[in-house]
Amino acid sequence: MGDGKKLSIIIPLFNVEQFAEKASESIASQAFDGLEAILVDDGSRDRSLEVFAEGLQGLDVISIKQENVGPGGARNTGIRAASGEYIMFLDGDDFLLPGAFKNILAALEMNGSPDVLFGRYLRWTPGVGFLKGAEYEFDPPENREKRTEYICGNLPERSWNVWRYVCRREFILENDHFFDTGVLCGEDVKWMLALLDTAEKVAYCGEPFYAYYYHREGSIMNSRSNRRLLDLNAVVCELLEKYRVRPAICRNLVQDTFYSINEYRTFGKEERKEIFESYSGLLPRYSYSDSSLHRMAGKFRNPLMFYIMSTFLYVARQCRRALILLKNRGRGDAVALQTVGASVSKA
Repeated sequence: MGDGKKLSIIIPLFNVEQFAEKASESIASQAFDGLEAILVDDGSRDRSLEVFAEGLQGLDVISIKQENVGPGGARNTGIRAASGEYIMFLDGDDFLLPGAFKNILAALEMNGSPDVLFGRYLRWTPGVGFLKGAEYEFDPPENREKRTEYICGNLPERSWNVWRYVCRREFILENDHFFDTGVLCGEDVKWMLALLDTAEKVAYCGEPFYAYYYHREGSIMNSRSNRRLLDLNAVVCELLEKYRVRPAICRNLVQDTFYSINEYRTFGKEERKEIFESYSGLLPRYSYSDSSLHRMAGKFRNPLMFYIMSTFLYVARQCRRALILLKNRGRGDAVALQTVGASVSKA
């Protein structure tokens, strides 16, 4: 168990100075003796590391600066530097919910030190607060492959996000579960699938412990970057071939790239050409999904038809986001937490 630390929280940082105070406070306000925080500045051009370190003064903190290698490489650095029995991740622009560590430690103890603890989260956005989360029971089958398909294909929330997983450090090291480097998008999907397929025991923390900044402008997931789309398409294409006989997993793999088609219309002519070429190699593999919508979308292999589909998806996405924010406006943070059944209230 290393030097006696129970939990190492790994925080990759890349130009998130304006969010660092809120994120660090969410850790410091509930820190405990067995906690270790690892800050990995991945080539930031602002004071992300300094602001975060100031917020964690007095705690056990390891600060690392490195050249930019992407989120996967930053997490790998954190994993290698960690000494805790368990590791978890926090993106620098998100924050932890009150009671997060208490709920995580209780779930680990209750489940007899599992390889992986799968957790819940809430979406948060300024001016609205926490958005209502989906309610569901977590009852995966014992078979490892079926369990992975259940978590990836049967739950009403995204399962790819690495910050939903609290992992036993030795399990990560023994199975070489490190992230691909130099990839802007998709490295988390590949890591998570390998993690679940090899874990002997996966437990569940029913109390949300993570707050995800929903639709933050400037984040990697919401940035208009053809490199991000190309990386995502390449990773998903590789994974669809690997998991082609497991349609529930393929459905969620395809969903990530299908959702991103809406961005195609926003690029210039030359960028669109490159993006369409990447989709041309990916679209035939949409047939591996068990979704009829995906199978139909896989047939849109003409540039004009693809552009029309992108426009339709763009409008649909904007309407969906506006509706979500409208439905939740005025709910209040504490109300949202109570609605999901969390055992904590707003700090």
